[in-house]
Amino acid sequence: MSYNLQLFKTLSILLVEDETILREQTSDLLKIFFFTVFTTSNGLEALGILSEEKIDIVLCDIKMPVMDGLVLTQKIRAKGNTLPIVLISSFSDQKIVLEAANCGIDGYIVKPVELKTLLETFTRVFKAKIPFKSFYQFSKNIVYNVLTEELYKDSAKIDLGKRERSMLKLFMQNPDKTLTKQEIVATIWEMEDVTESALKNLLSRLRKKIGIDVIVSVKGSGWRLKTVE
Repeated sequence: MSYNLQLFKTLSILLVEDETILREQTSDLLKIFFFTVFTTSNGLEALGILSEEKIDIVLCDIKMPVMDGLVLTQKIRAKGNTLPIVLISSFSDQKIVLEAANCGIDGYIVKPVELKTLLETFTRVFKAKIPFKSFYQFSKNIVYNVLTEELYKDSAKIDLGKRERSMLKLFMQNPDKTLTKQEIVATIWEMEDVTESALKNLLSRLRKKIGIDVIVSVKGSGWRLKTVE
């Protein structure tokens, strides 16, 4: 199974595990692959984090004090939240896992947590839950998240100005279509007057961030975004 590691690096994960050593070890492992890793020791605290932070997936132990993984899953689903949830279980928890499946978990991993199993489970969950068309890879190390309108290079977030973001969004919505100066200006500057040099400077700045060859000039017509695979 192939893993989209660049995709993982654009996402945040919440790890809920009451065993301190296991939580720290797993957190260190997750930090290699995910953009942000949040950790907590029980389901009640996890609900607090979920209400305040943008979380893309939850990795949660089943048996925990205060609020276990099963109750946490039930409370998340009761709110109509389809957030991907993966439970960590032991072999003796299989009956609970079946019960959790009825509550809407997306996968489970049996302890001890192994890297291969972790990546395979996440990949399977993301393919089912997150539309991969929402993630475009401009080059080997540059990825764009259409859902959040965020750009990453070598897994580090690249800052986009307001107009750079608007321009990239416009091109992404019109792949392989030649956009004229008038179309671009009408979308980005709306009623404002803009010079030819201002438009070209904006194009130049965006090209430097996503790759010089991603947006190409069409002589006498405008500019076009190459098809993104």
